[in-house]
Formats: sequence, structure tokens, C-alpha cells
Amino acid sequence: MDTGCRLGEALGLIWNDIQEHRVSFWITKSGRSRTIPMTERVKEVIKLPPSEGRRPKGPFTKLSQAQFRAIWNDAKAEVGLGADDQVVPHILRHTCASRLVQGGIDIRRVQMWLGHQTLSMTMRYAHLATNDLDGCVVVLETPRGEGLSGDGKNSAFASPLTTASVPTPAQKSKTAAAKAPKTPRKSSKAK
Repeated sequence: MDTGCRLGEALGLIWNDIQEHRVSFWITKSGRSRTIPMTERVKEVIKLPPSEGRRPKGPFTKLSQAQFRAIWNDAKAEVGLGADDQVVPHILRHTCASRLVQGGIDIRRVQMWLGHQTLSMTMRYAHLATNDLDGCVVVLETPRGEGLSGDGKNSAFASPLTTASVPTPAQKSKTAAAKAPKTPRKSSKAK
């Protein structure tokens, strides 16, 4: 559950994919490999076997998907969930994603952890981040410039959304006319 990997990714792991603190998934649904750090629980489950004697190619390579599903269904029945068709091995991947989002991990990192090809796949979990807006309150309630040097550049109001604009030709001629020296007008009346 902690890796968020798909069943096929787990069953396809070989010992060379597992380093001291990281695990790499090379054969993925998206076709893109990913390497993630291992939690202590994952390290406990994926223990390197002794090097002497014959050993399997990987921690789960002796299991087929059908064998894993049979073990899964036995475990479901043991805890009273045997009839629940929603409890499938892939639910572990969903649980991992949900826990990461609910724990405040940003959606891009969750995408990388799960190996989703598109952010839209990961966004299915975004609704679970109910507390992610709480940080907005803290930012809005903190006076601007608090803890800063007080150089006067941090007013209570936002900076303008636009930058200084380039004057139009009409604005240029008004400015030029305003700056031009005033000459007395000649009277049109004849004396």
C-alpha cells in the first residue's frame, strides 16, 4: 500500500530494482519508470533473501496475478469482506493516493509517486484535500510585511496588477502640449 504501485508492478519487481532505501518500477502502465523511497513497512516486506542458495528473481516473482488474487480473497473473507466486490487489490493504490493527499502532499508529488502520466488522473484525489485551504486563512490573516524589513514596500494593499503602460500617441501629444511654453495669443481683432 505504501508504494502505491499497481499489482503488475509489484509482481514484476526483481531484486536489482530494490536498493537500500528506494524501489524502482521499470515496467509500468504508463511506460515511464519511476523510483520512490521506501517506507519502513515496505523495507520490512521486501527483505533481500540470503545470497546463498537458489532464490527467486524478485520478492513476488513466484506469484502469478491469479495466485495473488486467491490469497487476497482468502484474506478478505477472513476479515469479513469476502462479499465486497469493491475491495480489490487496486484499492491499495487508491488508499496510498488518498493518504498522501489527505496528509497535505501536493498533487504534483502524488502524481510522481503514483506514476500517473497526466495530472488529471491524480486530480481525482484532489477533493480529499479538505484541509489544504486552511493555509490560505493563515496567509490572509497575517498582516503584509510582518516579519519583513519594514522598508515601506509592503503596504496593506496589493501591488497593481498591471505594470506601467506605454503612453498612446494621443497621451504623448497631450503631455507635449502641457509642457510646451505658453506664448501669448495674438488677438484676432484689428485695432
